[in-house]
Amino acid sequence: MLLGGGAPDGDLDHLTDHLLLSGFSVALVADVAVDPVAARSTALRIVQDTTTERPHVLIGSGVGATLAADIAATRPVGLAALVLANVVTPASRGVTIPRGIALPKARDVLQPVLFFHGDTDPITDIADAANWATQLPFGAVRIVQRGGHGVLGGEERRSVAASIVLFLERQRAGAPVLSDGFA
Repeated sequence: MLLGGGAPDGDLDHLTDHLLLSGFSVALVADVAVDPVAARSTALRIVQDTTTERPHVLIGSGVGATLAADIAATRPVGLAALVLANVVTPASRGVTIPRGIALPKARDVLQPVLFFHGDTDPITDIADAANWATQLPFGAVRIVQRGGHGVLGGEERRSVAASIVLFLERQRAGAPVLSDGFA
């Protein structure tokens, strides 16, 4: 998990526990904004590790979601899918995307993506985030009602975690093509 700007609102223990109980391994890279170069290097080392069980999926929140998308656009070997929550765009308020991280064109992210955004996110306007996400070639968008900028650990964390586990199970089963569509 790639986190940005400190921990998101709420508690990530629930998501981490849910993933571990479902048989997934979890590695945490806290606040990627502090050292984006080291965070990128760590994420690439994890997804390219052939000694660990696959599929490798990056889960990012805030600036961490922006970094995960940036990494995915380079098409690293071993990266099967992404879960992005409350991506930070150039138009976001109160957060500067650190040097060394750039939000790629959505069409350059070719892995399956499960995209979450809170409808009350005070940092990235939902229209700005949805505009980017709807251009993902293999993306499914989930709007979290009453969700702020930290939907992975916010009030709706149980529903979000369940959606993530279902998505990851599809990847693990070797059926990564999403059946969701855009309205």
